[in-house]
Amino acid sequence: MCVTQILDFCEVVKVQFGSDESMQYLFYLLLCLILIVLQTTILPNSFGSLRFYDLIIPVAIYFSLYRPFREGFPVLLLAALAMDMISGAPAGIYLTTYIWLFLAFRQTWRFFDVKHSYFYPVLVVIGVLFQLLIFWVVISIHAGHVVFTEDGIRLVFFQVFLVVITAPFIFPFLQMFFGAADRLFPGRAIDNG
Repeated sequence: MCVTQILDFCEVVKVQFGSDESMQYLFYLLLCLILIVLQTTILPNSFGSLRFYDLIIPVAIYFSLYRPFREGFPVLLLAALAMDMISGAPAGIYLTTYIWLFLAFRQTWRFFDVKHSYFYPVLVVIGVLFQLLIFWVVISIHAGHVVFTEDGIRLVFFQVFLVVITAPFIFPFLQMFFGAADRLFPGRAIDNG
């Protein structure tokens, strides 16, 4: 599905059902569901034993930095619950990661100039490292000892490498996506509030 087809579909739905607040949340959830399907079905077969990083993390950070709390929190909560249900990971691990990232970066704009895209990849790297740290702690707790392997180190470097390469491209895509949402659903606050 390309972005123009999604926008055309949303325009049809908007005309059919009206432009209420719930449609914007469905638009955001559609993005999250597409990313969940992409990362659970297509990407695992693309890189062999090395896993692509969690694609919801860039969205969570974008919500945290550039969107109002009332838009980002419910969408990330539902995306996290969906990932927890289908991932097979310990219950609540994605919920913990997404919500902590969302809340941790929420006030970043007070300390740094986050309006520029060069800062975004750095935050996504921090977010991916945070998620990997949470996974490592949970795996070590379940194993009963500290789990530290060469494959784990390779996975961390591979995922950070992928973030550095892809985050600069994800940022303009998210700007375009949320800009389209703002045009489809006018009259909504778009600042980080």
